[in-house]
Amino acid sequence: MPGRKAAGNVPASGPAHTGKVERTSALYERDAEISALTRLVTRAQSGQGGFAAIEGSAGIGKSSLLAQIRTIAAPPTFCVATARGSELEHEYSLGVVRQLFEPLLASGGPERREQLLSGTAGQASPVFEPVTADGTTAERDFAIRHGLLWLTYNLCEQQPVVLLVDDVHWADVASLGFFTYLQPRLDALRLCVVVALRPHESAAELHLLDRIITDPTCRLLRPKALSPTAAFSMVQGEFAKAVPGEPVEDAFLAACHSATGGNPLLLKETVATLLAEHVTPRAANAAQVTTLGPRAVARWVSLRIHRLSAHDLALARAVAVLGEHVPLEQAAALAGLPLSTALQATAHLQRIELLRAGPGQGPSEPIGYTHPVVQAAVYHAMTPEQRRAAHRRAADLLSQAGAEAEQAAAHLLRLPPAKEPHLLSILMRAARDARSRGSPHAAVTYLRRGLGEASTPNERLEVLHQLGRTLQLTDTDASVRYLQQALPLATEVSHHAAIASLLGNGLLLSQRIPEALDVWRQALAQLPPGEPDLTARLLADILSVPLFEPAAPGLRQDILREVGRQRLLGPGPTLGGKFLDCVIAGHDAIVGDPRAVPRALRAMQDGELLQRAAGTTPLALAWWVLICADRPEALTNLDKAVTRAYGEGSTSSLTTALTYRALARLGVGSLTEAEADARDAVQAVETAGISLHRLLLGPFLADILMERGSLDQAQQALDWALESDTLPLTGLLYHLLLRRARLLRLQAKPSDALKAALAAGEAFVAAGGQNPAVLPWQSEAALCLHLLDRDEEAQPLALEELRLARDWGAPLARGRALRIAGLVHRGQKGTAFLQQAVLRLRSSPARLEYAKAAAELGAALRRAGQRTEARSVLAEACDIASRCCAQPLVQQIKAELRAGGTRPRSALAAGIEALTSSERRVAELAAAGRSNREIAQALFVTPKTVEAHLASSYRKLDISNRRQLAAKLPAPAHVNEPAAEPDQEPGAHEINPDSLEST
Repeated sequence: MPGRKAAGNVPASGPAHTGKVERTSALYERDAEISALTRLVTRAQSGQGGFAAIEGSAGIGKSSLLAQIRTIAAPPTFCVATARGSELEHEYSLGVVRQLFEPLLASGGPERREQLLSGTAGQASPVFEPVTADGTTAERDFAIRHGLLWLTYNLCEQQPVVLLVDDVHWADVASLGFFTYLQPRLDALRLCVVVALRPHESAAELHLLDRIITDPTCRLLRPKALSPTAAFSMVQGEFAKAVPGEPVEDAFLAACHSATGGNPLLLKETVATLLAEHVTPRAANAAQVTTLGPRAVARWVSLRIHRLSAHDLALARAVAVLGEHVPLEQAAALAGLPLSTALQATAHLQRIELLRAGPGQGPSEPIGYTHPVVQAAVYHAMTPEQRRAAHRRAADLLSQAGAEAEQAAAHLLRLPPAKEPHLLSILMRAARDARSRGSPHAAVTYLRRGLGEASTPNERLEVLHQLGRTLQLTDTDASVRYLQQALPLATEVSHHAAIASLLGNGLLLSQRIPEALDVWRQALAQLPPGEPDLTARLLADILSVPLFEPAAPGLRQDILREVGRQRLLGPGPTLGGKFLDCVIAGHDAIVGDPRAVPRALRAMQDGELLQRAAGTTPLALAWWVLICADRPEALTNLDKAVTRAYGEGSTSSLTTALTYRALARLGVGSLTEAEADARDAVQAVETAGISLHRLLLGPFLADILMERGSLDQAQQALDWALESDTLPLTGLLYHLLLRRARLLRLQAKPSDALKAALAAGEAFVAAGGQNPAVLPWQSEAALCLHLLDRDEEAQPLALEELRLARDWGAPLARGRALRIAGLVHRGQKGTAFLQQAVLRLRSSPARLEYAKAAAELGAALRRAGQRTEARSVLAEACDIASRCCAQPLVQQIKAELRAGGTRPRSALAAGIEALTSSERRVAELAAAGRSNREIAQALFVTPKTVEAHLASSYRKLDISNRRQLAAKLPAPAHVNEPAAEPDQEPGAHEINPDSLEST
């Protein structure tokens, strides 16, 4: 089981690898694969990390190639760690990861362990330490995955590392999730990862395996079956070793190749069986070979089993039941043998090649089978009754010995329910341990099995509640089923309310709105007086429905009336009261009521939401309100939320925070950082299988990509947002429709774009939406009409959006509306609108929108013959667009400058203003004395990214080292401070904004 010592993990250091490959004679026709793997190892030594997957059927030689890598990456140059997935340990949380890293942490003593787990790597400590009785049940899967990444960084700093995983198709979900997280971050590491897998072996984790082998970083190798020539050589060699001088006839050789399909393992075991049965290699025996070949391994194992003594057979079966890397003393206990007898049996089983030979023969030394196929043959040679009895005895022995609960639970998964309380206790502890180690998928498996052992209502309640909660974000329908069973069993008030809240949320996500409301309302009605927190939480659930899902008009009006009533009441001091504040703020924001902003700020001001409600809908609503209002508190709070999620949060909480931070960064024009956040969120969604974020995250990413000119990728983002071609019935659909409209417009399809924009507006209005800061559908439709030369139809739409934006008051929405109004009006009036857009946006944090407004104003001034003023405005717009990395806008501005007879100057390439926001953040930390590693950990990027940012900063600032940074960098600029309303009087080319905007 994982957690026990794995053989052959060799940490080492020493002189450089020579690159010389020593090929073993057992490998036939594998030169191409060995060459590819050799290059991978050599590149890793020079700091270019690589990943390879060897895919093929059982016995094709995958394990032999992994063994060959250990010859290539020989000590003392490399640190090599190995692991193997197994059916028995498939649900063991981070089992494969533990096999890889535990021996490395154990070698070198406590000092080395402390060094490897220092800094951010310490977040992975729970994986390698016993879980205490009061272990947390909070989901920390992402924090642990991030800690494992930094543990890998720490190892690679000491020497090049090679990680080898056989049978990765049997790896647990959490370990596969770690590999998907590691892959995009390999380029900076002295690391080579090679995994071996059988195709289509594990349907449950197929999406993760597909991600691993289709990732651009993965070199996929598919060894082919041996040719007749190679097969003949192998068969002749095996007979020559056993019966020297015995001629092998061609027809016999052909039969061997035909019967095994050229599979090396089947060939070897076929020959071994033929030799054991004294079959001579003559043409006359070819038919016997044909019969024997397809079941060669099972027949070979069967022959050996029948010749074993009772003691040897008992030990062989015990090892087959216990799985990989079994301590001999455990196998002896299960077999019922004295340790001395077990040692003798082990030696014999190794001589006949059933068990592999290890480095030692002590009682704690791990033993295992020579090949998983051999182990499976021994296991399945047992009767079902024998297997069940062995697994039950193994579970009892491990539990009595104080082993980790997951080790015993792995055996209980193979047994039918017995309705025994102590078995339920083992499974519940295993689920708790799995959650504490960041493996909710494993926790679900243990809990589902635990249902069979739960015999009392209270036991069933606890198991069902934990199942429903854990499944909430990965399998909504299953979560609903379990919570529906749990709800009537909950008699305690707070417990009943908590389950009702979860169940209603699951029903809402499944678009079963009336059922969700019934659950929440019934729970609310059952609350006794004096429960303000629970009352507020359930009210927040009920009142949030119209913000996310369409509801019948009568039902919607009822909810809105309750929103109005709650708005008049004072805020509650409890967490539930803050939830209610956030939901009411969301309702205010969608209709454009500026009272939403102080309400959201009030809910967030003491930090309790961030501490206790990360990843929840109310906190996300508060962020959304502040983003729509261009408030700096949004980014400040989101930075804290991301930091917290990296350090101690779940994939869900990180995904939510990254999604909204991407939107906030888009608003201020930090496109590079916004795209990085959105792509990290996409990876988290795909790794965890969380689909609920797609309908927001996909459109936000598409928006960012369109600003950067990546239209094909924007289309992919919109396609990714929908898991099927059928549009979902959801109130959030309007986000997707609007981005689709924008993409069609940029693809020069204005008629189709207009239809999509109007559809987005119809969906938004049906949901009660009016605020253009949430969905600027009127301006998008106006732009489409403008491209169709239908400005008279566009103008009312643009002016209506301008009126709504003025009521909301946020600079970005107001400036955008003014810009669009300026585009669809001709002459001086259009120019006046554009001047007001620039005026409104100049001191705002919305730098990209300011650059757009300035670009359009410069173009209008050029057309009006005011070329000098146009050049000045366009030059400033070009600099800002360049800093935002909005390449299409830069090209548009340069075209305008050329049309005005001005040669565009190069984008800012030197000085403090040339630094991107990421470069400046890195430079400021470096100037403060932080090391590259500390900066990388603080900003959640790779050390190589820090190096690249510093190198670029040195070039732009004309310096050569970090000691010179402090002199070049002024105090950090507060670019996200609230924008002051302009008090400048209209100049010669400006008119009163109030009179203009009310036109």
